[in-house]
Amino acid sequence: MRTIAKRSAVTAAAAALAMTAAPATAQGSGNHTVLDQGHVDVFGLAYEAGALDLHVHDEEHDGEYAPGEVVLKVNNEAKTTVPAGYDFLGTAGDDVWILPDTEVAGLLFAGYGAEEIAPGDFASDSLTITVHDAWGDVDLYTVDDLGAPAVEFDSDAGLGSWDVTAGGHGHLNWAFGEAGFYKLTVEAEGVLAATGETVSTGEVDYWFWVEA
Repeated sequence: MRTIAKRSAVTAAAAALAMTAAPATAQGSGNHTVLDQGHVDVFGLAYEAGALDLHVHDEEHDGEYAPGEVVLKVNNEAKTTVPAGYDFLGTAGDDVWILPDTEVAGLLFAGYGAEEIAPGDFASDSLTITVHDAWGDVDLYTVDDLGAPAVEFDSDAGLGSWDVTAGGHGHLNWAFGEAGFYKLTVEAEGVLAATGETVSTGEVDYWFWVEA
């Protein structure tokens, strides 16, 4: 369960974000861009000039943003109910907001991408994305061909991670337990093939706004 202090802190910060958020199509107005539909690599990875970087890549408008420049909006069309067999999301029939791992008009098609990582830079061409914390009830998961879910991150359990292949790309299901603002703290790291050194992006904050 999230503490009242933690929820109050994120609400106050979210209110400040909301005051400055601008639509994705707006140019030069406001301090934050709102992305609310279309293909977006939420966790975009790049390795340039010896630095590993996390960013948001808006595939629809061919735009790239630092995570702190963006509010990722979950439109109310994402509101549904918890299906049977998905106990990690809550009780079957409860409200939940889900951005699915398939493209749906009017919703974010949210994923991750390492197309800017050159093969051979990292040992085994592998990097790891870790979600360290979430302010709010968040679950990230995949579903296999038989409909069985595999949880990559559950805010009730804490830290969760998964591996990404250099040049690779993937999508997740993003589930939120209630309307409001959320913050995810994320880090990516990998071992350099040439030196054996571990490089990291450090912990980076992402903001989500779930519409009622």
